[in-house]
Amino acid sequence: MAVQWTITIEGKNDFGDICRKKVRIDTSWERLCDGDDGLSIEDGKKIMAALQSAAVSHEVETYTLFRRVCPDCHAFRPVKDYTTRRIRTVFGAVEVRNPRWMVCGDCHRGMVAAFAPLKEICPDRATPELMEPTARLGSMMPYRQAATVVAEFLPVEPGFSI
Repeated sequence: MAVQWTITIEGKNDFGDICRKKVRIDTSWERLCDGDDGLSIEDGKKIMAALQSAAVSHEVETYTLFRRVCPDCHAFRPVKDYTTRRIRTVFGAVEVRNPRWMVCGDCHRGMVAAFAPLKEICPDRATPELMEPTARLGSMMPYRQAATVVAEFLPVEPGFSI
């Protein structure tokens, strides 16, 4: 190993919750001897995927906590269940905790229903920032080729589909 980089990403929301994520990049003597100094495209993908994972996870947790509060009586809505949801972003796919809240029994007597707040902010399970360049490239070339080009530069799976 020639050089080891450790990048720490930290975020804080309005509730005071702090999220930290560390990314480690190791460079080898062989790479430096070949004249390949600085960060590679793969290193950049790794850094951006970690940053996106931390940001999306923390933002989703904050949003779902905000949506758990009943807007009428300000009490916490009961939990129906938790699943996971995969959100595809321009910097990689992120798996997040996907809660479902029941509607407030005090404010909506007799009504039994649940809703998933993540459907409100990401109904397509992919961000517009990923869908837009893929659609733009897909209009210029075959879709599979466009997906391959996107995967060449961004940390998305080759051949992904939206």
